Amino acid sequence: MIKDWDEFSESLSIEIKKEIAENYFREKVYLEEKWNLFKEECDQLKKLYKRVFNNSWRIFFLLNKDEDLISAFEKATDFPLREVCILSKEIFSKEFTQPEETIKKKLFSNITSSFSLTTKSKFVKLFFTVYKRFSKVLKEYLLKLENLKKFYQELEEETQNFYKKFDLSYILSFFNRLSREGLEIGAIEDKEKVWSSLSEALKIETPPPLDLIFKEFKPLPDLGKVYQQLSLFAKKAYELYPENAKDILRHVY
Repeated sequence: MIKDWDEFSESLSIEIKKEIAENYFREKVYLEEKWNLFKEECDQLKKLYKRVFNNSWRIFFLLNKDEDLISAFEKATDFPLREVCILSKEIFSKEFTQPEETIKKKLFSNITSSFSLTTKSKFVKLFFTVYKRFSKVLKEYLLKLENLKKFYQELEEETQNFYKKFDLSYILSFFNRLSREGLEIGAIEDKEKVWSSLSEALKIETPPPLDLIFKEFKPLPDLGKVYQQLSLFAKKAYELYPENAKDILRHVY
């Protein structure tokens, strides 16, 4: 009778452990898959981030790095052009620490230039083309960043709820009590350390908050609102640095 009860108790203990373990790992895998999806979306966001830097450098080169023109552009658009170009070297060092002439050629070789009767007019149109492209890319980047921040917050809450639901230290302690023989993991005072270490090892790997990786900007003003100012900047840049303007136009097609 006692033997039958012991066998039943052991069988029940195994089934309870099995069910708890299956529920734990099923939910853990589900969360890990969602975090992997988030990481994939972050890879796409990083590509947009790089395109923001690309267009920042295009404006930087079109203004020929002129401090006064850059300051005027930053004031008109409320966009930190200088700061962003510096930041690009930290985040995409391979691409943006090359010689500036190399960067310039790469950035303008895939830009289409509108037909114009004069070189100056062509340069001004190019400036507008770059600005419109910049504005569009920046909007896409900011929208995706906002959506991913919401996604991150949701996953963080789900992950914390998962840890509350499945407290591994408690579960392992419960398993130990079910076995009645204790776990062969050393003295009693060491068990909690082992369970804590195991809990840490089984934690879901999560990326850092997006604010630590991606910078948030204000969107650029619509072209219509700053058209006159941008036209003035482009014309001034051409008049002050005609050779730079012609050099850039040689790269476009």
